[in-house]
Amino acid sequence: MIAVKISSKKDFMAKLLTTELFDSYYVEEATIETFNTFNIDGHINRDFYKNDDLEDESAVPDEYSKWSELRTLCFDLIKGKRTPLGFKFILHPDNETKNRIVESAGAGLAPSDVLLGINIRFTGDTIIITTGTAFKIFSFDKTIEKAWDEYIPSFMSHSGIDTTDYD
Repeated sequence: MIAVKISSKKDFMAKLLTTELFDSYYVEEATIETFNTFNIDGHINRDFYKNDDLEDESAVPDEYSKWSELRTLCFDLIKGKRTPLGFKFILHPDNETKNRIVESAGAGLAPSDVLLGINIRFTGDTIIITTGTAFKIFSFDKTIEKAWDEYIPSFMSHSGIDTTDYD
């Protein structure tokens, strides 16, 4: 697990809320504190789709909503003259990115046995991004966690997002 502090809040928020940069990420949870506290559970309610004529399992939505589906809603809740009191987004990489990271780590685990995530948290005047790795099976091997911890700063840098280490 690593934690990085966003150097330019305005630039990061513009990229998070108005570009497609994070659109492929899955949203586990979004909490936005303004005049009310808004909680979004990103888990897909499969019963919502039960009357659709889905021909095969591949047409069934994923476990979580994509950021692309919730981004404008979150933007609408955040925008305005007043800065939010806080927010928290828990995101997971898309399956292609996750598979690439898990396989490149060479730990011999299936991508389905691993959950990779980032927490994006704003409190006061600071945005902190924290990485997290969870395993569905027991493993002493930390190579996947290390690969994820290396990926996020690289992704941020490649995306033009300046960060500093957070203690």
